[in-house]
Amino acid sequence: MQKAVLMMDYLRVTQGANGSYSHKGNKAIDLGGYDTNKDHLKAPFTGTIKKIYDYSNTVWLESNDLVEYADGTIDYMTVLTSHDNDISNLKVGDVINQGEIYYNEGNKGDVTGNHIHLAVGKGKFTGDGWYKNEYGSYCINNQYDVYKALFLLDTVNIINDGGYNWVKTSTLETNNIIVYTVVKGDNLTKLAKRYNTTVEELVKLNNIKNKNLIYVGQKLIIPNNAKYFRKYTGSSGSIVDALKSIGEKSSYFYRLKIAQTNGISNYIGSKKQNIEMLQLLKLGKLIKPN
Repeated sequence: MQKAVLMMDYLRVTQGANGSYSHKGNKAIDLGGYDTNKDHLKAPFTGTIKKIYDYSNTVWLESNDLVEYADGTIDYMTVLTSHDNDISNLKVGDVINQGEIYYNEGNKGDVTGNHIHLAVGKGKFTGDGWYKNEYGSYCINNQYDVYKALFLLDTVNIINDGGYNWVKTSTLETNNIIVYTVVKGDNLTKLAKRYNTTVEELVKLNNIKNKNLIYVGQKLIIPNNAKYFRKYTGSSGSIVDALKSIGEKSSYFYRLKIAQTNGISNYIGSKKQNIEMLQLLKLGKLIKPN
């Protein structure tokens, strides 16, 4: 699962949330980068552009999947950015990968000085994307405190942190939580066993009303307590040789257990199944049977 991460070369908060100037009642912040030039912002997660408002070149980017918030929340996220002078390279429907430069400081719209107006909404894009509050400030729907939503990449140089308690991270993904898409034949008992957790925990995390009813395509939050095989870095195309090279058993019956643990159904040792297993091993994501 991706963490939602604020990635700029420099962090300089020029106006905080609920500011007396233009942010009253608004949880957005303004980012000024290093100086008065036009620093860039990288996508905090892999997402899709849902709306563009031309007057201020405002862009709404919605995460393609559930993400981890800095405060531990697991949900979809929508990020709003405003004032880039040139977004001619962006259009609604574009997919932006996490870490990709997609936005820059600017002064497009009714503002002075180059900066990025940044706001976070909890969940998916809704309605028109924003609303005008009682003070005349436009707020993203389901607005959320930026510092509680976005981790701060620990390589960011901090000039002014705005007085917020940013949660720093050195990684873009969390290893102890995964988002799993249910496939045919799955049930909570199988998934709990595979990931070394309990049915009760899965029910609680996913607000499941009937523990006997999950459906194909459903996304489940799963605490990942599984143990993994050591990553295979060799060049063999054989899962048998790969397992042997990292000091693991490679018999058919053990591979059958590995397949069952990793959701490779009806394992018969076919080429396709073995390639799937080998690919997971090369990624360091092949789960060891209990």
